[in-house]
Amino acid sequence: MENINAVTVTITAIFVIPILTGLLESFSRESVQNSFVSLLDNVEFVIGLLLSVYLTKKIFHEHEGEPFKQIYTWMPEGIKNFFYGRDVLTFLIVTPVILLAVIMVLRLFTNPFYSFVLIPLTNGIYSAAASMNSAARRIVGALWKLPKSVFFVLVFGLLLNFYTYYFYTPTLSKWMNESGAYQILYKNALYPILNSNIAKQVPVIVNDSFKRTFDGIVPQNDGEMTGQSGEPYSVAEQLKKQLSKSNIRVIEYFNGVTLDEAVKSSPEIDQTAVKIVGDEKNSYKKAYLIYQWITRNIRYDYDKAARISRSPKGIASGSVVAFEERKGICFDYSSLYVSMCRAVGLKVRLVTGLGYSGISWGDHAWNQVYSSEDERWVNVDCTFGINANYFDKPDFDVDHKYADIQGEW
Repeated sequence: MENINAVTVTITAIFVIPILTGLLESFSRESVQNSFVSLLDNVEFVIGLLLSVYLTKKIFHEHEGEPFKQIYTWMPEGIKNFFYGRDVLTFLIVTPVILLAVIMVLRLFTNPFYSFVLIPLTNGIYSAAASMNSAARRIVGALWKLPKSVFFVLVFGLLLNFYTYYFYTPTLSKWMNESGAYQILYKNALYPILNSNIAKQVPVIVNDSFKRTFDGIVPQNDGEMTGQSGEPYSVAEQLKKQLSKSNIRVIEYFNGVTLDEAVKSSPEIDQTAVKIVGDEKNSYKKAYLIYQWITRNIRYDYDKAARISRSPKGIASGSVVAFEERKGICFDYSSLYVSMCRAVGLKVRLVTGLGYSGISWGDHAWNQVYSSEDERWVNVDCTFGINANYFDKPDFDVDHKYADIQGEW
């Protein structure tokens, strides 16, 4: 079966091994007590982790509503400036600190619970199980290990998720996407924990579409499509290599739409862009106003994403489509941003590369806009911007890799 791979096998082994251990080891009062203590510790940790992630998100990313707004207001400006836009760093540094504080508070309740509830319960269960035969006791011992198995699988999933966030590994990402076990784990356990600025609700599904397009316009050469290790280049890397050595200026993305056609504007788009920026003269502020309007008025088209993942033929894409339908995918967001920026005299680029969806890496599209006041190009991702601030984000490169400029206007 195609969804059985190294990730699936590892998750299965992590889940099964503690249960087998409980099945094989002798059933004793100590083993029952240790199982309860382990269960209590695991529950305490998971509750603490959920609360600490929630508090980190509320205080540092949303800081709206009391008491979160008040805590953020009291915070020194140096700390706020240091963590602003650095989502990963915030979660890596702040969340463990909050977790320790939360666990200390939880211990005020779990310690008495252990003394007055778990120990008597342990004695009662052991006394009841003592009369069972050996096979029944082993089954009970295996069941006591079930919470530990669940906890180990959860920790493995979190570590795997963060590893792929920092170190893009094409094969591992592919296994994670294809693993039924990991998808179930992510949907039911990891996503509720990681539902923050780290984990986007927007999929990066254009990978297959880019691949089909690539096959249609770039001659395949196995020797040129693999690295020194023999590992195939990702689609973004292949496109980058081909574009760097060729004069290919027009790439067909979806349904035969060229890049120039995709960013073609309309009078309505131009008028809206002019109205959005109003009397603003600062290029940086103009670019942000347009970004803000798109992220607030264009919703992600999950149905289109699903259809494109099957076949891009017959699906309209680009700036005009996104504006008229008020929805689109990353390519549509990026095309519309180009059109609106051009309408108000801003220099803008459309960029393709890899983006992190919260599960794994996939091909993605975003923009760069030129700030004449700062004399620099600013990274902008309107697609990810519907869930978090992705305008000139300090750690933008953490979840965007292999940026390749497809067009500049």
